[in-house]
Amino acid sequence: MHFQFLIEDQSSEALILELMQKIVPDAPHITYDCKSFRGIGGFRKKQTGKETRTGKLLDDLAIYLRGFDKSFRDFQAAIFVILDNDDNITEDFKARLEQVAVDKNITTDHVFCIAVEEVEAWLLGDEAAVTAVYPDARRQVLRAYVQDSICGTWETLANVIYPGGLVRMQKECPSYREIGMRKKEWAQKIGSQMDLSRNKSPSFNYFINELRQRISPAA
Repeated sequence: MHFQFLIEDQSSEALILELMQKIVPDAPHITYDCKSFRGIGGFRKKQTGKETRTGKLLDDLAIYLRGFDKSFRDFQAAIFVILDNDDNITEDFKARLEQVAVDKNITTDHVFCIAVEEVEAWLLGDEAAVTAVYPDARRQVLRAYVQDSICGTWETLANVIYPGGLVRMQKECPSYREIGMRKKEWAQKIGSQMDLSRNKSPSFNYFINELRQRISPAA
């Protein structure tokens, strides 16, 4: 069984790689590959193979789904698309994603996993992992977070773990690139400590459950 992940950005990719390292030892028969993008982008009105790739996940979604669908035709595989819903209504957003697959006649098994509101919600869902990496984390802020709420999720995580909180981080990391590097670091460190069975995030548990359903014992 091969898993192909299409991932919105490098911080999400870092988290998925950490999580897969926890899964593979008990499922050595599976293989996986990650394709990360430079952000989420937006849906195109027309998506054809002749369009130029933009490096943004939604812009290029149809192209990659169609390409992997063709590549995986002769063996068992699943495509997992992992992205943030930001401020979209999750069910409406998922329906639009599914429609792309329908429009392109994608027959390979595929799943759209939407982190609500951002993938940092999956990190905040495991308090023990957060505090294992950041023992000085502000537990009061962490416990006040309403799981999978639309609240400025990565900013909440910054207030939990960054010395001086979000305000200081924004002074020390003024560019998007610097913020992205911090988010990737958080994903790697916290992800390495996460327990796949204790997370409070419904969107994380959906992802894990969909993954586990497709991991069967080796023949």
